[in-house]
Amino acid sequence: MDAATDGNYETLEIRNAGNIVSDFHYCRKKHLGMRYIIPPPYTRTLGPRFFLPASKPFRRGQKIRNIVAELVRKLPKYDHLKIRLDPSDDSAFAFSICGLQIRNEFTFRIPPDVTPGVVLEQCDQKTRNLIRSASQKLEVIQSADIEAFIRMSLVDQSASENRHDFATMAKLFDACLRHDRACVISAYDEKKKQVSSSVLIWDEKNLYYWLSARDRNASIPGANMLLIWEALKLASAKALTFDFDSFASVGTAKMLASFGQPPVLRPHVIGASVRYEWERAANATLMSLRDYWKRKIVA
Repeated sequence: MDAATDGNYETLEIRNAGNIVSDFHYCRKKHLGMRYIIPPPYTRTLGPRFFLPASKPFRRGQKIRNIVAELVRKLPKYDHLKIRLDPSDDSAFAFSICGLQIRNEFTFRIPPDVTPGVVLEQCDQKTRNLIRSASQKLEVIQSADIEAFIRMSLVDQSASENRHDFATMAKLFDACLRHDRACVISAYDEKKKQVSSSVLIWDEKNLYYWLSARDRNASIPGANMLLIWEALKLASAKALTFDFDSFASVGTAKMLASFGQPPVLRPHVIGASVRYEWERAANATLMSLRDYWKRKIVA
């Protein structure tokens, strides 16, 4: 949290009989008069943590509902709230009955008991062929050099188009690296030119395909597929679940689905004030009108 926010985050604790039973870390910001409660930068999932003794499913669910209800009451006032829950988080229902919206994104996961060989068999044939072909033409090198990824990211998108906060990214990577929980894998062609790069981070359960970039003009296809393959092999060697860490486009979603794994829900908790909803509706109307007049002018 310190690396992601430079210490600018808040923690809400829920106690029972003097003991902490849950905590939740979040960031606050203001923009154009709107108050936001959001996850820290580059934090894919961050919901409340629960410190509860073992109990029967009903009792645990009841405790979580009560804790979440208190957490929601104690949150600072906001116009927009966003909480991204891990697929294994069991608090989405509790947030929903507090009147908050639940929107689902998807990721793909490979559990540690599914071997890379089985995954390769389950892949779409084209994906399997791309991985095999790329592995014969590209060399994959693992390092602790975040600058290798940053260089690749600037090849993928120019400095003016790139939305990465490289300083924050490097701080997060270094924080993970200090605990031996991060690496960079890069693919190089026969001329030792870097054509693709990815950042992997992991915890005690999951290895995440956190960030990726590639040279879109590279002549050898399948570099990204090869890096995903190498990442899932690393996860298997560490006996961790491999998480593809969601996707940002339809094209990427289809590429990841070609590995043959079922999609996994990753819930988002969303809260919004009437003011925020009105502003969103007004902006949507203005965008529609702008597009209409653009089409009118072209016609």
